Amino acid sequence: MKLFEDKNRIYDKPATHNSNTYNYYDCSSRVDIAIIRKVLNEWFDDYPDTEKNELNRRFNKSFTSAFYELFIFNLFKLQGFKIEIHPDIPGTTKKPDFLISKGDIEFYLEAKVAMGESEKQVSLKRRINQIYDSLNNIKSANFFLRIEELIIKTKIQPSIKQFRDKIETELKNFDPDTVTKDIQAYGLEGCPKIAIEDKNLQLIISLIPKDPQYRKENDNAIGVYPSEVFWGGEEESIKTSFSKKAKRYGRLDKPYIVCINSIGRKFTGNYDVMNAIWGTLAISWSTNPNDIDEKIIRMNDGLFISDKGPEYKNVSGVLITHVMEFNIPNSSYWLVKHPFADKELDFKIIDMSYQYLRDGKIITTEGKTIAEIFNIKTDWLDE
Repeated sequence: MKLFEDKNRIYDKPATHNSNTYNYYDCSSRVDIAIIRKVLNEWFDDYPDTEKNELNRRFNKSFTSAFYELFIFNLFKLQGFKIEIHPDIPGTTKKPDFLISKGDIEFYLEAKVAMGESEKQVSLKRRINQIYDSLNNIKSANFFLRIEELIIKTKIQPSIKQFRDKIETELKNFDPDTVTKDIQAYGLEGCPKIAIEDKNLQLIISLIPKDPQYRKENDNAIGVYPSEVFWGGEEESIKTSFSKKAKRYGRLDKPYIVCINSIGRKFTGNYDVMNAIWGTLAISWSTNPNDIDEKIIRMNDGLFISDKGPEYKNVSGVLITHVMEFNIPNSSYWLVKHPFADKELDFKIIDMSYQYLRDGKIITTEGKTIAEIFNIKTDWLDE
């Protein structure tokens, strides 16, 4: 069986906010989506036949986690490892995602996606996305809509039809050329606003005139969404996800690697990951006024050590990635060896760059990129 069957596809519109990712990828006729489908089908073809039905089902239900497991499977398979899915382990009925082996070396591996959102936040996001999808259906040939304010006031999902109807009526009262002149004279303050409110929703939008050559009804009426400001990155999300997997099996008979795919909206890259793994950056100084001795240190709040000492010694290492189906060859990863692991793993058998601790210093070895391992060009979607 295939993950995506061969068929005629004619849907060329962008995905909606609440689209089922698998269904959208399965019906889209876009060239870049076809390239992604081809790669995922090739990966899926190498997955064990006995597990394909279950993975296919999970792609439809939870695309991001199913994608990540398939990615990890192929990541290690392409490095020459043998992989057993959901192996039995002594002393428990729980089963990790993979048992990975090369020669006489074996280790367990568990994969988890870290979104950085609680269930409550995910639920609210879905409700807001439903509103966005409805507003995007507004017929607006002359203006893009800029969402200035959107407040859901109750637990009841707002009905958007009356909002859409009023906005479409109001749009007829504004001339795009006149609004363009107002913006040139007064800046964005010259944009007309439409405010609507009922017992469940408060909405304020402003109108941004389209250039004359683009004045037609688009697939999406919304041109600008509300901006979001975050304090901090995804450190806590990474640490929480790691902790859950590290605690899941207790002591194991083999080395154990936890893989975390950090794809939350606050992810900033190396700064988040290094703080999560090795501890938060801080400044230390002496109370001696004659010798301040100011220096940058890392606090004992990383994955492997706390103020009480080494933590999660049943884990041999962690692989943190930032990979999604559309950035595969350009994705980042951090493979790190636990400096105090009970069961040490020889990381040299892995073709990837990894970090380890030596004499209190973080050492980074050279290794292959994701693009090199998968043999995918970094401009793959431009073909």
